[in-house]
Amino acid sequence: MANEKILPFEGFPKELPDFLWGIALNNEKPWFEARRDVYERCLHGPVKSLAWELVDRLGEKLPELSLSVHISRIYRDARTLNGRGPLNDHLWFSLGRTARVYDPEPQFYFGVEARCCDWGLGYWNISAEGLERWRRSIDADPARLTRIVRRINKLNGFEPFQPIYKKPKGDPGPLLYDWYNARHPGCGKVEWFDPDPPGRELADRVFEDFSTLMPLYEYLRDLG
Repeated sequence: MANEKILPFEGFPKELPDFLWGIALNNEKPWFEARRDVYERCLHGPVKSLAWELVDRLGEKLPELSLSVHISRIYRDARTLNGRGPLNDHLWFSLGRTARVYDPEPQFYFGVEARCCDWGLGYWNISAEGLERWRRSIDADPARLTRIVRRINKLNGFEPFQPIYKKPKGDPGPLLYDWYNARHPGCGKVEWFDPDPPGRELADRVFEDFSTLMPLYEYLRDLG
């Protein structure tokens, strides 16, 4: 990325939903390759610009923080097609210490599809031992997570991840119940287009939300 020019994030063009619906209806390589310039202008370019802007802004706010970027690919893994077309009809990125998707680490994420975008913080590949440490840490100091969750609850639209365990691992009270019993600790929100995709202001909203989620990121990161 050092030699690649990253353009400033200016929002997503109004043509983005039509392009993504086009992928859903014409999921074939020739169709996509004939429109690769549209893909770069409407989808990949803005996603890449937003990801690197957030890395830079979070790094300025927290100089000790070191985040890497992973941006998903438009082509699906050929080994997992299972009769589907070769193209994804969405794109996303993650920010983490390594940003390797399958690494056991918490990651900020942002995704966009034809009708909406979503963002938040998750720990999808946490081990069983990590989940046990998560619950023990809440048992030992529920006040820490309580403070974090109360801040998150002030954000518009954020919810803890589902599903939770059908057989509860414990009951720390209604505020922390879903967090304590989560299979994948974290939270996120969905923002539906109204009707057009968001513009430049989206970067500020995601940055502020990621900043508010930073104490949760540090909590999850410290689980090891």
